[in-house]
Amino acid sequence: MDETLDKRDPAVRAGIAARFNARIPYNQAIGLRVVDVSTDRIVTALAYREDFLGDPTAGLWHTAVGLSAADSTCGLAVFLALPGLESIATLDLRMDYLRPAVAGHDLRIEAECYHLTRCVGFVRATLHQGERERAVSLCTAAFMRTGQPMAVS
Repeated sequence: MDETLDKRDPAVRAGIAARFNARIPYNQAIGLRVVDVSTDRIVTALAYREDFLGDPTAGLWHTAVGLSAADSTCGLAVFLALPGLESIATLDLRMDYLRPAVAGHDLRIEAECYHLTRCVGFVRATLHQGERERAVSLCTAAFMRTGQPMAVS
């Protein structure tokens, strides 16, 4: 693994995040954007799209859209917290749905890796539609560290 990579450098972090996001076809399909990786709190966003609605009559987002965006954002938080470049895999992800995400509003995901062990990275995230204090969902996840080097080109 490339231990000489300075992941504290915002430009390095932004480059890694862009490549990480680009390598996940589903992220491209839903339009997941990396907003900020300059600190330990990773921020991504999804622009509202009508095809994200699980209940068009009530105007509510489908929960699977937020779940998959949270999985990717949490994975990116762990990936950037690791000292080098190693592949990871989702072990566990739990979503607590506090209120529905409503039509007409974008979704933001803010994730932070709060603990790393030799084998696992632990992360939590907040999903909201503009007011972090009024989260639509809270997420906790664990990612397995494979120990396998990963080239990010």
